[in-house]
Amino acid sequence: MRQLSSYKKAIIVSVPLVLIAFVAAAYAINQPPDPNLKRFSSMDEIEAYLKGGSPSWWPVFYFNRDFAFQATTAEGGLKDYSTTNIQVAGVDEADIVKSDGEYLYIASGDTVYIVKAYPPEDARVVSKIVINNSYSQDLYINGNRLVVIGSGYSAFAYKGYPVSVANSFVRVYDITNRSSPELARELVLNGTISGSRMIGDYVYIVSQEYPYVYDFESQDYRIELPAYACDGTTKEIKPEEIYYIESQESYYWFMTVISLNVVDDSIPPSDETFLAGVSSTMYVSPENMYLVAHRSYPVRIMIISPSTSAEDWKEETLVYRLDLKDGKVALEASGTVPGGILNQYSMDEHNGYFRVATTEWTSNGSKNAIYVLNMKMEIVGSIEGIAPGERIYSARFMGDRCYLVTFRQVDPFFVIDLSNPFNPSVLGYLKIPGYSSYLHPLDEDHIIGLGKEGNNLKLSLFNVEDVSAPKEVAKFGLNYTYSDSEALYDPKAFLFNAGRQILAIPVGWTEGYGAWMYSQGAFVFNASVEEGFVLRGIIVHHSDMAQSYWSLAVRRILYIEEALYTVSNDQVRISNFGTLDLIKAIPLQ
Repeated sequence: MRQLSSYKKAIIVSVPLVLIAFVAAAYAINQPPDPNLKRFSSMDEIEAYLKGGSPSWWPVFYFNRDFAFQATTAEGGLKDYSTTNIQVAGVDEADIVKSDGEYLYIASGDTVYIVKAYPPEDARVVSKIVINNSYSQDLYINGNRLVVIGSGYSAFAYKGYPVSVANSFVRVYDITNRSSPELARELVLNGTISGSRMIGDYVYIVSQEYPYVYDFESQDYRIELPAYACDGTTKEIKPEEIYYIESQESYYWFMTVISLNVVDDSIPPSDETFLAGVSSTMYVSPENMYLVAHRSYPVRIMIISPSTSAEDWKEETLVYRLDLKDGKVALEASGTVPGGILNQYSMDEHNGYFRVATTEWTSNGSKNAIYVLNMKMEIVGSIEGIAPGERIYSARFMGDRCYLVTFRQVDPFFVIDLSNPFNPSVLGYLKIPGYSSYLHPLDEDHIIGLGKEGNNLKLSLFNVEDVSAPKEVAKFGLNYTYSDSEALYDPKAFLFNAGRQILAIPVGWTEGYGAWMYSQGAFVFNASVEEGFVLRGIIVHHSDMAQSYWSLAVRRILYIEEALYTVSNDQVRISNFGTLDLIKAIPLQ
């Protein structure tokens, strides 16, 4: 009896132990590897965390979640053709113009045009997708699927006052019949889409949303958690699904990353939400997404003695790493680096390390650095104090090297060795007039720089065979009263193909004093190591003594076989690739 009694007692005791172990294991599975990342447990905890931060001064209106799924569709062998200028092979980036070698897909205003582009003699608009109350659209093309990502607004009246509420959407169209696109999937979000990428059949969307909304009924602010709707089903993010970083600083935006399969409509979206700062910059490799949020805030620093202090500014960037695997999104690590990040080209992943170039502003001026982080987002190597008093204007990581341009009065072009992630070093540098705001590899030993010298655009060709003494071996400068290009700040407007030796950029320029001549078009160059930059010609979309028209400015330049396509918001001009003679102009109205 005693043995049986002891046996029963052992069973009774072991059951809760098993349950506890099971719950603990489940909890561990639900937690990221980073111990700094925590999940909220309730709405009360979220409110307590946000307490101390006041609602923003701008109005964010509360409204019932009534997601609408509507779009108005109006009437509507392998080729050598150019695609979007992307940063990472295998990771596509959204753009206003896409090509599949036969058709062009063009986002202009509230309309997406599908243009039969090849052969050029038969080119025409075959259909239009008009999306009411929308703006700021970007596109992806994936076989017979067209993805439209954009922002819009819903307008309504409240007690006689007009109110508009911002929203964002991802719409996937079946374009098997290009003349009659059909809406296949739709994702609608309350937040603002700050970036996206497409890997394989998945589009990854980053949405950010301010947690406070204004409730007209109570005439006060309230906290509202993120939500989205996909194909008629609404997903509301629960408090226990939201991550945060436990620290003395608070971050007041919800960041949600959603993956959407754009080919298989039966696969539901995957998502991850965390509380962070505002992010508009991202870097994505085939395996990871890195989101950065810049912050600066006053800190107390000691000057003379413990009784004397003053305020200074501390500037740093938070980095979040999300694992992307089989369409699933998982937040895995977070970290910080001093300073701010210029753009996506200031970041890179290589051989299991994340590298980032930053500029930090202090009371003693600016300073620049490169930091190397492991996959836990811990700094393992750095090189600091680069070009003090200047700031980074462009960066490009290529394997074990980083090419960096800083600027104040001259353009220091740095070659930096990253082969040892624990001990980066400057190999050499070159100082020349002007600056380069975009760097693009021509080959392993030559880098193209696009920037400005004075009021005009400038192309530079850097030879980095001797890393200790890089040289500017060729350059081309425009000679107008003033010239500018969208490619300076958006590399997707930059067309380059080494095999075809073509480099083309959209340009707007002015000539004369008093009686100004405003012109807009595309400059087309031969670009090679042997000859540098040779201007082949200019494709002019607009030239007027009176004024410049933004709608006629060239936004993108593409080619399909022997046809060169220059695209503005109002038209597509098709020119002969060799002679640049006009073949056909297609209006977009």
